[in-house]
Amino acid sequence: MTRTPPDFLRTADLQADFGLTVDSLRPHPGGFGSACWVVDDRWFVKVWHDPTPPTGLGVLQDLQDLGLPVPAPLPTISGKLHATQRGKHYAVFPYVRGRTATSDDWRQTARALRQVHALTPIHLPHGTLDEPQIRRLAEHLDHPWISDRRDEVAAAISRLDQVVARAGAQQVRQVICHTDLHGLNLLLDDNDQLAAILDWDQAVLGAREHDVWVAAEGPALEAFLTEYGARDLDPDHLEYALLSRGLRDMAARVFGETDRPGVDTWGFGRLARLDSDLARFRPYCRR
Repeated sequence: MTRTPPDFLRTADLQADFGLTVDSLRPHPGGFGSACWVVDDRWFVKVWHDPTPPTGLGVLQDLQDLGLPVPAPLPTISGKLHATQRGKHYAVFPYVRGRTATSDDWRQTARALRQVHALTPIHLPHGTLDEPQIRRLAEHLDHPWISDRRDEVAAAISRLDQVVARAGAQQVRQVICHTDLHGLNLLLDDNDQLAAILDWDQAVLGAREHDVWVAAEGPALEAFLTEYGARDLDPDHLEYALLSRGLRDMAARVFGETDRPGVDTWGFGRLARLDSDLARFRPYCRR
């Protein structure tokens, strides 16, 4: 995967695209799929690595209008919500001061998730159980990062096929799903209160289990679920969410050839604890 060079963003770009007169730019730690900058401690700039134009930026204002602390993008001079320079797409947001949540902030994460799921659904794409990247992974089991454990990966993909068939037959309530609401996408203020929920690129209308899986990422799964108010979760959708997340994160690293340790931590590590995680979720499931 081609990474955005550190000098990609230029003050002239911000002037030309957004009409912003800029004094200072400083890099900010971006996510797995983006590079970011802080501009004059007033604006936050996100540059996507993916060459596909970002979609769904207009949803951010809708979410803000519902009362969520979601920064909405600044329109360009031409009225678009993102600009393109040298083949890279980028957007500008108000800069929200705060610290990134950690695994110890599971209580705030659970509350944020509960708040999102309680909202009246808005226009969003419907989530599917299709996993094209995982299907592609099945064709690349000889990749050196996974070849020595190819049987383990193949078995997990086969298990995913089975759980997709079961989950697809279940009728579940559809809610606004962030699909990646872990601590890195939450900002907390000086009083440890929620300041912003970030990174809505993958938001859909879907089963709440497709968000609730994140309880397994922290140190207090049962306490997280209690704080969230979990009950009557669907075990098939939950298994799908946990299993697909591990395989999807593994595939992204294999195909991008980046973050080799993450293949073990976010891929094989999740697969290894899948059944024990499901056992801990079971008291909160409907059957």
